[in-house]
Amino acid sequence: MCQEALELLRRAGEIYARKHHQSGTGTVLVNAGTLHLDIGDIDRAEEEAVKAFDLAEEKQDRILMARSRILQAAIQNDRAEEQVGESADVMRHAHLARVYAEEAIALAKQTQNNRLLAGACLVRGSVAGNEFFADWDTAKHFAGLASDLLSGDDLDHLSRELGLLKRRILRSTGVDETLRGWSEGIVGTKTFRMVTEEFAELVIPKVWEREGRKISRVAQQLSISPKKVRRILVNAQLLKR
Repeated sequence: MCQEALELLRRAGEIYARKHHQSGTGTVLVNAGTLHLDIGDIDRAEEEAVKAFDLAEEKQDRILMARSRILQAAIQNDRAEEQVGESADVMRHAHLARVYAEEAIALAKQTQNNRLLAGACLVRGSVAGNEFFADWDTAKHFAGLASDLLSGDDLDHLSRELGLLKRRILRSTGVDETLRGWSEGIVGTKTFRMVTEEFAELVIPKVWEREGRKISRVAQQLSISPKKVRRILVNAQLLKR
């Protein structure tokens, strides 16, 4: 499927090039780079991301610049996580990932695009939580910001990325520590909505397992809508969309 998508993007790129539609060309480059990263072709992904950023910078397209930096941050983060090469190389990739992620946030803030800013916060949180930094307080902070920027209707790759980041944070910091902090009134910068959402992500999968994986039973026991139960389970990758 990725190869088919890449072929379609290649054709779209040719059309945009003939029309001199640089914004479209940049979007194709970012999407192609993302697919290359997904299939593990990091070098090709990096080439596409650099081209996209250069094109966006030339036109001062803030949205495309931010998207390119998000992709570049993810690429450098993957290189750091691979732990390939000398420790100095790992450090360089990790620091580049942080720089690109922070630039993506700064660029996204210059737009009115909350989803773009959420994506930048997510990659910044992922960088903070990589093996090099292991800065879980920062990772939690940016996961919280991303959660606050996304609505309940954002059931796409951003919600999946948020779910993955939150689960990684919980695995590393521990559920007990989180619950103990809440019981002592320690919520950091989280809003009440963010705390209740995080609590739901902890509780609902457990209740679902105990209730024989029946969404209707969970909804009835917790007096919440089946739609919310399903959304939480999808985000936790326990159900298919």
